[in-house]
Amino acid sequence: MKMKYPHTKWTYLQIPFEYLTTTSVRSSAWWHRACCFIVFITCGLAIYSIFRNLSNGIVMNEYAFDGQCSLQLVESIPVGLNYSENSPKFLSTYNAWGILINFTEESLNIGSFYWTMLGADVIEHPSAVLGENIYEAIKAKGANHNITIRIAQSEPTAISNNSDTEILQQMGAAEVRSVNFTRLLDGGVLHTKLWVVDNKHFYVGSANMDWRSLTQVKELGVLGINCKTLSEDFMKIFNEYWYLGSQTANIPKKWPKEYSTNFNFANPIIVNSRSNNLHAVVSSSPPPLTSDGRVDDLECILKTINDAKSFVYIAVMDYYPLIMYTESMRYWPFIDDALRKVAIENKVKIKLLISWWRYSSKSENYFLKSLTDLTKSLKGVDIQVRRFIVPINKDQLKIPHSRVNHNKYMVTDNAAYIGTSNWSGDYFIDTAGIGLYLQTVNNSSSATDIREQLLGVFNRDWYSPYAVNT
Repeated sequence: MKMKYPHTKWTYLQIPFEYLTTTSVRSSAWWHRACCFIVFITCGLAIYSIFRNLSNGIVMNEYAFDGQCSLQLVESIPVGLNYSENSPKFLSTYNAWGILINFTEESLNIGSFYWTMLGADVIEHPSAVLGENIYEAIKAKGANHNITIRIAQSEPTAISNNSDTEILQQMGAAEVRSVNFTRLLDGGVLHTKLWVVDNKHFYVGSANMDWRSLTQVKELGVLGINCKTLSEDFMKIFNEYWYLGSQTANIPKKWPKEYSTNFNFANPIIVNSRSNNLHAVVSSSPPPLTSDGRVDDLECILKTINDAKSFVYIAVMDYYPLIMYTESMRYWPFIDDALRKVAIENKVKIKLLISWWRYSSKSENYFLKSLTDLTKSLKGVDIQVRRFIVPINKDQLKIPHSRVNHNKYMVTDNAAYIGTSNWSGDYFIDTAGIGLYLQTVNNSSSATDIREQLLGVFNRDWYSPYAVNT
């Protein structure tokens, strides 16, 4: 007997006559064998797929893909800091925040160190207008009762009293919680700078909720649009801050399941941004705030350094192998050791672009010099350091804690890391921060690849007249 299957590749399928009897036992036996065979093949393919991905260090799952995600670098370039006409240029932090406010339809969640968005908070100055614009836009958005605004901030101090957020809370425009790290960890602050909108858009980077971060301080971050998976992962960290902002809350010995993540180096988020696939991992500090599955921020930085094949370029405000902000100063060598190790053993080229401003300590130079001295003492070792100086005039001198390169990022030949922490031990043991790790897939690169863009930013700054040899 012949049976037609008009929608298959094969026009006819021959079936042996003995299987087409009226005996139900014989019929069911045939189907049983067929089903077993199908299950066997399916399981085999699944197991093969799992082991193939394990061999690549990746365990994929259906929730790990951000197919519509658009990532782009954003910067604040201080007034009076000018680059050549052909140098890389990116969306401003001011415009990025404005986009996020405009996109807010349901919720805006901001994790912040402190708030000084108004000129009156610091000093009346014409350049405060951008911060005031953002503040008024947040206030107006909060007046819409269909939109929820939540702000998690570090505990106010005499220096940073956070009157801006107090006003928002009093007028019903935002819910505000302050996290007291002195009570929780005997020290530290909430140093994160994070926006999450509608659980699908985000900003993370170096910019504080401070008008100076828009016009008087050099900042760098990432804007993510339609990045649902990444945004939801960031929200799990924000929700930790929100929980700890309760006056009676304590850090749990084990964070409940709702704070855990499936995404880490074994199972990164696959981001399809501008037709370029990236592996993305969100890291956090300090360890007591690292829930199940979450990559610790120091671990993320060390992996980025150790995985580099040819170069590691770093731009941070402060670099100290010390725990500094405690009663007794302690040596903290982890990042410093990692840089020395890859430079000596793997001949990876190291460049550090460290800020120099009126609040810098001269002692920092000695630690940096101990790194560059290796270049002279060992063949094949190449460690270079430059200090980035933002120009300042008499008028700008009146603005405290301004005119500095506040960046906190690293770029290598295969990955990018953008964080919210300065590089001394305190920021990784008792201070809350976030990092975003982005790895290029299959060594692909293009002008739209965020790693390539970050490399362009570093080279622009390194070869600018504002970077000077130590």
